[in-house]
Amino acid sequence: MIKFETILNAMDEGVLIVNQENKIVYFNRAYGDFIGHTLEEVKGSVLTKIRPGARMPQVLRKGKPMEVVFREEKGEEYFANIYPIFEDGTLRGGVSTVTFLRNAQFIMDTLKELEKKQSDLKERMRHTNGTRYEFQDIICQSAASLKCIEDAKKIAKSDISVLIDGESGCGKELYAQAIHNESLRQEYPFVAINCAALNGNILESELFGYEGGAFTGANKNGKPGIFEIAEKGTIFLDEVSELDYNLQAKLLRVIQERKIRRVGGTSEIGIDVRLICACNVDLIKYIEEKKFRKDLYYRISTFPLHLPPLRERREDIIPLVEKHLGVLGIQQKRNLSISAEAKGILYKYNWPGNVRELNNVLEYSAVVCHDNEIGVSSLPPSVLEDLNQSDYYFKPLAEAVRLFEKEQIKKAVEFYGESVEDKKNVAEKLGISLATLYNKLNDQ
Repeated sequence: MIKFETILNAMDEGVLIVNQENKIVYFNRAYGDFIGHTLEEVKGSVLTKIRPGARMPQVLRKGKPMEVVFREEKGEEYFANIYPIFEDGTLRGGVSTVTFLRNAQFIMDTLKELEKKQSDLKERMRHTNGTRYEFQDIICQSAASLKCIEDAKKIAKSDISVLIDGESGCGKELYAQAIHNESLRQEYPFVAINCAALNGNILESELFGYEGGAFTGANKNGKPGIFEIAEKGTIFLDEVSELDYNLQAKLLRVIQERKIRRVGGTSEIGIDVRLICACNVDLIKYIEEKKFRKDLYYRISTFPLHLPPLRERREDIIPLVEKHLGVLGIQQKRNLSISAEAKGILYKYNWPGNVRELNNVLEYSAVVCHDNEIGVSSLPPSVLEDLNQSDYYFKPLAEAVRLFEKEQIKKAVEFYGESVEDKKNVAEKLGISLATLYNKLNDQ
């Protein structure tokens, strides 16, 4: 059996025991070193004669403990916990433990680490506003859009990198959010950043974070980057084509090694994120012009997803118009509608700004229209001036619908094929019976 004294002398913390008269009964080696006496020298002495500022007399008098008393003495900082000792309800003495700050550095380090984690969590929550869009929120009827959704759903559950390309305003972030919400990472953060909005140095610190004092104006506690904030979730890099060329090399290494190093840091941090990138330019041309790294391109484009412009999927225009008018009506507490002639113009317009422009046009028209109906005169001049003067959109509504159906059926059959099985698939996608499909095909 190990002796009681041997156990206490093995401790770095000081331990003192006194009797009910405040006389020293025992202390261990650490406490003796602290007060500069051996136990043999002062055993039986009143504690306050050896240590005039001792708090033990107060504890003995009140019979209540004093915990975490911070003190400084002889250049030594320490915490003292002082407890009364009772036996059968009678005060028998007191015990004091002294934890020296030099020996409690691990406590300070732990507290700092917890504080840092809390700060990082707040930063993570600040960036993580949640995602709004799922695949069911993508309004479309065209075969091209239906194919995009079908492809996106196929890869949503995997962790492969996705490169979404398409003109500005096509809904690239909408698709990115939908993929995230369909994935196994849906319970974790989705963090988006526009690579064109920040210069190289600032973007690097946003992506990878920085240590305290890494640069002028840096937070003294440092800051996590989005690769840390999005841990186990998804990062969406919009306009990835505009990444600084040198930063592209660092991003490539992060993707390969799955580790990041904060700006000004020396240690590497393991990361677990899925990467979805987007661009509205021809990255192959950028590679040829030495603006984008070929090796990075192949890393981020494991699955390329092309979103066609609105002018190449006109079947989506009217459903998008009706959907956004419904949203505007709720926002403005109005029952908004649109005339057949105005629909025809919107259907014919080429939409260089795509869905974003379509929404802006409807918001403008809702403001200037009369009697809550958007007519031709309510459309902005930019839309009217751009159109080739044609009487297509002044055709009777029934004929316009027939032409609309004709174009949609033609594209669907070209896409899926002309066999009986292919036409069954076309009918299913268009939401009509096979017999109705054949009737409409014969009518064409």
